[in-house]
Amino acid sequence: MPALSLRQPRTRDAGPVDPAIAAGRARPSPLILFGAFDRHNLGDLLLGRIAGALAEASAPGRPLLFAGAASRDLREAGGEQVHGLDALIEHWQRESAHDPQRLPPDLLQAGGEILGCTAWEAAVMLETPDRAAALIRAHDRDLAGREAWARQHLGITRALPYLASGAQLPGGSRIAHTGSGGVGFAHLPAAVRSAALTDLATAAVVHVRDRRTQDTLAAAGIEADLTPDPAVLVARVLGTAIGRHAAAGEAAAMRERFPSGWIAIQVSAEFGDDATLDTLAAGLDRLQRDTGLGLVMFCAGRAPWHDDPAVLHRLRARLAAPADCIVAASTNLLELCALLAGCTLCLASSLHARIVAEAFARPAASLVLASARGQGDKLRAYLETWHGDSLHLHHLEAAGAIGAAGAALAEPERARHARAAELAGLAETAFQRCLDALTRS
Repeated sequence: MPALSLRQPRTRDAGPVDPAIAAGRARPSPLILFGAFDRHNLGDLLLGRIAGALAEASAPGRPLLFAGAASRDLREAGGEQVHGLDALIEHWQRESAHDPQRLPPDLLQAGGEILGCTAWEAAVMLETPDRAAALIRAHDRDLAGREAWARQHLGITRALPYLASGAQLPGGSRIAHTGSGGVGFAHLPAAVRSAALTDLATAAVVHVRDRRTQDTLAAAGIEADLTPDPAVLVARVLGTAIGRHAAAGEAAAMRERFPSGWIAIQVSAEFGDDATLDTLAAGLDRLQRDTGLGLVMFCAGRAPWHDDPAVLHRLRARLAAPADCIVAASTNLLELCALLAGCTLCLASSLHARIVAEAFARPAASLVLASARGQGDKLRAYLETWHGDSLHLHHLEAAGAIGAAGAALAEPERARHARAAELAGLAETAFQRCLDALTRS
């Protein structure tokens, strides 16, 4: 495989980390941060950045490796240089055969809906849109064969591509989970669930982000603790960097264009049929008339099965005043976060778009389709766990007022700030517990 890309942090008062440590030949052992941050998606990229920043702050001299189901370089999009986990482990095993003093790496599962993502879904989302469409046409009807094809295509052996297997890691490696999701876990094939449960049972710590996943695992004998999604820490961990982008990037242009504020709007490609867009446009027209705010549409993820900018342009064309709407062009993680941090209201089908807005104490509401069970289930499971009566969830079924938007705008600012602080505190505590479990004495 290509030379490993190790993040080599500096301590607060010292020079660069010893190269022997950075190469993994001396203490401390490397930490692998594992997740779906090998594809362009706001939440997954954000989870990688937050995990890296917190791990570096907790142990400044510990080298970090980012791993996913495939090797991808997402640094231009604000993400990380990511290695395929299987190839990374094989490389480690070869190197350690020549260096018996090399300490085994530990692994932190950095969150995301990893307990419901199959090999087929991962393989498609890691392709270009054109290639993904061709794969779907070729394999979508072969439910059994496509999983075998996807594992071979990705070169993985795990039951779920984003769930690490303790048996696959070097001897002595430890695993911890922070904020994993799995609302669709119960619907996976029995063999896949069984293998996944075996892998979860070997972890030192398991934190899940919603009560539905917690209950599903508990029924199968895995006791997991609840923690908010780690992305609730975005303002604490990346707030300064996001502020720099807000001062000079697309968000700055939006402030000039819409001095009274804007509504940040995101919908996935699932919203792309004509009837749905007509319904949404009618609701946005009414909301814009009532608030006087501008509209800024953006894509939260460019990976297949995520967002499609063409859908946003079609939606804009349906508005009564399209000149008062801009479709943001940026694909950079921090630019997108800046748009959300500066908005007056966030309306999104993406869970993480809402999480980012609320981390900056912005009013936010979620859009769901009655037909989009997977996304709607994930949103509802998370919101019911952490938001109590403040679900602000709007089912886009018939033209009319977007009631959840009004409810979100009416919520007192102090309540939003209090919730953001509470969730961030819980997530930070859980994250540190995971890091402590992976710290070698």
